[in-house]
Amino acid sequence: MEKDKQSEWIDNSFTFMGVEMLLLGEVQALGELDVELIEELSKISSDSKSEENLRKKRRYLLLSKLWVLGAYELIRFLNDYDKQRNLLNKKTKQKLKDVLSTLTKLRVPLAKFQKTGNDKKLYESVADSFIDSVKGARWRVYTLGKNKLKEEVFYRNDLGDLLLDLLKEMKKDIGKSAQ
Repeated sequence: MEKDKQSEWIDNSFTFMGVEMLLLGEVQALGELDVELIEELSKISSDSKSEENLRKKRRYLLLSKLWVLGAYELIRFLNDYDKQRNLLNKKTKQKLKDVLSTLTKLRVPLAKFQKTGNDKKLYESVADSFIDSVKGARWRVYTLGKNKLKEEVFYRNDLGDLLLDLLKEMKKDIGKSAQ
Protein backbone atom coordinates (compact mmCIF):
# COMPACT_ATOMS: atom_id res chain seq x y z
CA MET A 1 0.00 0.00 0.00
CA GLU A 2 2.73 2.49 0.95
CA LYS A 3 4.43 2.14 -2.44
CA ASP A 4 1.15 2.98 -4.19
CA LYS A 5 0.71 5.99 -1.95
CA GLN A 6 4.29 7.11 -2.60
CA SER A 7 3.61 6.85 -6.34
CA GLU A 8 0.48 8.97 -5.94
CA TRP A 9 2.44 11.69 -4.14
CA ILE A 10 5.14 11.69 -6.83
CA ASP A 11 2.62 11.66 -9.67
CA ASN A 12 0.72 14.60 -8.23
CA SER A 13 3.88 16.55 -7.40
CA PHE A 14 4.79 16.99 -11.07
CA THR A 15 1.65 19.10 -11.50
CA PHE A 16 3.37 21.89 -9.61
CA MET A 17 6.38 22.19 -11.92
CA GLY A 18 4.34 24.69 -13.92
CA VAL A 19 3.21 26.50 -10.79
CA GLU A 20 6.47 26.83 -8.89
CA MET A 21 9.45 24.54 -9.42
CA LEU A 22 10.32 24.55 -5.71
CA LEU A 23 6.94 22.96 -4.95
CA LEU A 24 7.93 19.79 -6.76
CA GLY A 25 10.47 18.85 -4.09
CA GLU A 26 8.27 20.11 -1.28
CA VAL A 27 5.30 17.96 -2.32
CA GLN A 28 7.54 14.92 -2.86
CA ALA A 29 9.19 15.39 0.55
CA LEU A 30 5.80 15.68 2.28
CA GLY A 31 4.72 12.52 0.47
CA GLU A 32 7.87 10.65 1.47
CA LEU A 33 7.39 11.70 5.08
CA ASP A 34 3.69 10.73 4.94
CA VAL A 35 4.60 7.22 3.79
CA GLU A 36 7.50 6.97 6.27
CA LEU A 37 5.22 7.92 9.17
CA ILE A 38 2.66 5.32 8.13
CA GLU A 39 5.39 2.65 7.99
CA GLU A 40 6.98 3.74 11.29
CA LEU A 41 3.69 3.49 13.15
CA SER A 42 3.82 -0.31 13.06
CA LYS A 43 7.23 -0.23 14.80
CA ILE A 44 5.91 1.62 17.85
CA SER A 45 4.54 -0.45 20.71
CA SER A 46 1.64 1.03 22.64
CA ASP A 47 2.49 -1.13 25.67
CA SER A 48 6.26 -0.92 25.92
CA LYS A 49 7.84 1.57 28.32
CA SER A 50 11.37 0.87 27.11
CA GLU A 51 13.66 3.82 26.47
CA GLU A 52 13.96 2.80 22.80
CA ASN A 53 10.18 2.74 22.34
CA LEU A 54 9.77 6.10 24.10
CA ARG A 55 12.44 7.55 21.79
CA LYS A 56 10.52 6.22 18.77
CA LYS A 57 7.30 7.79 20.08
CA ARG A 58 8.93 11.20 20.63
CA ARG A 59 10.53 11.13 17.19
CA TYR A 60 7.27 10.01 15.58
CA LEU A 61 5.27 12.80 17.22
CA LEU A 62 7.88 15.42 16.33
CA LEU A 63 8.04 14.32 12.68
CA SER A 64 4.24 14.28 12.57
CA LYS A 65 4.14 17.83 13.92
CA LEU A 66 6.74 18.95 11.37
CA TRP A 67 4.69 17.30 8.62
CA VAL A 68 1.65 19.35 9.68
CA LEU A 69 3.68 22.57 9.69
CA GLY A 70 5.07 21.83 6.23
CA ALA A 71 1.68 20.83 4.84
CA TYR A 72 0.17 24.04 6.23
CA GLU A 73 2.81 26.20 4.56
CA LEU A 74 2.32 24.39 1.25
CA ILE A 75 -1.46 24.87 1.35
CA ARG A 76 -1.14 28.49 2.45
CA PHE A 77 1.15 29.15 -0.51
CA LEU A 78 -1.16 27.36 -2.96
CA ASN A 79 -4.13 29.34 -1.67
CA ASP A 80 -2.27 32.63 -2.15
CA TYR A 81 -1.02 31.52 -5.55
CA ASP A 82 -4.52 30.65 -6.72
CA LYS A 83 -5.82 34.02 -5.54
CA GLN A 84 -3.28 35.66 -7.87
CA ARG A 85 -3.59 33.27 -10.83
CA ASN A 86 -7.13 31.91 -10.53
CA LEU A 87 -6.23 28.39 -11.75
CA LEU A 88 -8.77 26.36 -9.80
CA ASN A 89 -12.45 25.75 -10.36
CA LYS A 90 -15.00 26.69 -7.72
CA LYS A 91 -15.23 23.19 -6.20
CA THR A 92 -11.43 22.85 -5.90
CA LYS A 93 -11.11 26.37 -4.45
CA GLN A 94 -13.59 25.39 -1.74
CA LYS A 95 -11.71 22.18 -1.02
CA LEU A 96 -8.45 24.16 -0.80
CA LYS A 97 -10.10 26.59 1.60
CA ASP A 98 -11.45 23.72 3.72
CA VAL A 99 -8.06 21.98 3.91
CA LEU A 100 -6.37 25.28 4.82
CA SER A 101 -8.96 25.88 7.53
CA THR A 102 -8.47 22.39 8.96
CA LEU A 103 -4.69 22.65 8.97
CA THR A 104 -4.86 26.15 10.49
CA LYS A 105 -6.92 24.87 13.42
CA LEU A 106 -4.09 22.46 14.23
CA ARG A 107 -1.05 24.39 13.03
CA VAL A 108 -1.63 27.47 15.15
CA PRO A 109 -1.65 25.73 18.56
CA LEU A 110 1.17 23.41 17.48
CA ALA A 111 3.41 26.28 16.48
CA LYS A 112 2.26 29.30 18.46
CA PHE A 113 -0.04 28.32 21.32
CA GLN A 114 -2.37 31.13 20.32
CA LYS A 115 -5.17 32.03 17.97
CA THR A 116 -4.46 33.25 14.45
CA GLY A 117 -3.47 36.91 14.35
CA ASN A 118 -3.74 37.31 18.11
CA ASP A 119 -0.42 38.19 19.71
CA LYS A 120 -1.81 39.14 23.12
CA LYS A 121 -3.58 35.97 24.32
CA LEU A 122 -1.27 33.02 24.72
CA TYR A 123 -2.65 29.55 25.29
CA GLU A 124 -6.14 30.24 24.01
CA SER A 125 -5.78 27.01 22.01
CA VAL A 126 -3.51 24.15 22.95
CA ALA A 127 -2.84 20.82 21.29
CA ASP A 128 -2.29 17.61 23.22
CA SER A 129 -0.57 14.83 21.24
CA PHE A 130 -1.03 11.07 21.36
CA ILE A 131 -0.36 8.10 19.13
CA ASP A 132 -3.29 6.13 17.79
CA SER A 133 -2.21 2.64 16.71
CA VAL A 134 -4.32 2.83 13.53
CA LYS A 135 -4.38 6.49 12.46
CA GLY A 136 -1.00 7.65 13.71
CA ALA A 137 -0.40 10.91 15.52
CA ARG A 138 -3.54 12.32 17.06
CA TRP A 139 -3.97 15.78 18.43
CA ARG A 140 -6.74 17.05 20.63
CA VAL A 141 -7.01 20.79 20.26
CA TYR A 142 -8.68 22.57 23.14
CA THR A 143 -9.99 26.06 22.55
CA LEU A 144 -11.61 28.22 25.17
CA GLY A 145 -14.89 29.55 23.81
CA LYS A 146 -17.58 31.54 25.54
CA ASN A 147 -17.60 29.90 28.96
CA LYS A 148 -16.87 26.44 27.59
CA LEU A 149 -13.98 24.39 26.34
CA LYS A 150 -14.21 23.19 22.73
CA GLU A 151 -12.33 20.04 21.73
CA GLU A 152 -11.43 18.96 18.19
CA VAL A 153 -9.48 15.84 17.22
CA PHE A 154 -7.11 15.60 14.26
CA TYR A 155 -5.26 12.54 12.95
CA ARG A 156 -2.07 12.98 10.95
CA ASN A 157 -2.87 10.07 8.60
CA ASP A 158 -6.27 11.61 7.81
CA LEU A 159 -4.61 14.95 7.11
CA GLY A 160 -2.19 13.22 4.74
CA ASP A 161 -5.11 11.67 2.85
CA LEU A 162 -6.92 15.01 2.80
CA LEU A 163 -3.89 16.79 1.34
CA LEU A 164 -3.26 14.09 -1.26
CA ASP A 165 -6.93 14.20 -2.35
CA LEU A 166 -6.69 17.98 -2.71
CA LEU A 167 -3.52 17.68 -4.81
CA LYS A 168 -5.30 15.23 -7.11
CA GLU A 169 -8.14 17.71 -7.62
CA MET A 170 -5.71 20.54 -8.20
CA LYS A 171 -3.86 18.45 -10.77
CA LYS A 172 -7.04 18.19 -12.84
CA ASP A 173 -7.61 21.97 -12.76
CA ILE A 174 -3.99 22.93 -13.38
CA GLY A 175 -3.73 20.42 -16.22
CA LYS A 176 -6.79 21.98 -17.88
CA SER A 177 -5.47 25.51 -17.54
CA ALA A 178 -2.11 24.49 -19.05
CA GLN A 179 -3.77 23.23 -22.22
